[in-house]
Amino acid sequence: MGLAREALIEAVAEFYGDLNVVHPFREGNGRAQRLLFEHIIINCGYEISWQGLERDEWLDANISAYHCDYQPMVKLFGRCIGKELTE
Repeated sequence: MGLAREALIEAVAEFYGDLNVVHPFREGNGRAQRLLFEHIIINCGYEISWQGLERDEWLDANISAYHCDYQPMVKLFGRCIGKELTE
């Protein structure tokens, strides 16, 4: 906990994009990354849902992140990261 939602969105978008570039395997890595980032986001105190993302926009955001343009990924994580969790 401790990051404001907007700061979390930007950090997660950049980290996700960078990790996606360095992973060694194509098959299964996307699922593993989503689980890792769900864990990170939830432990930062926010809801996360991947529902409503289109395959093409996800692929385009990952391609942009490869070229160090994280804004499409920021936009997607802005939709995926929800409200702050309450205890």
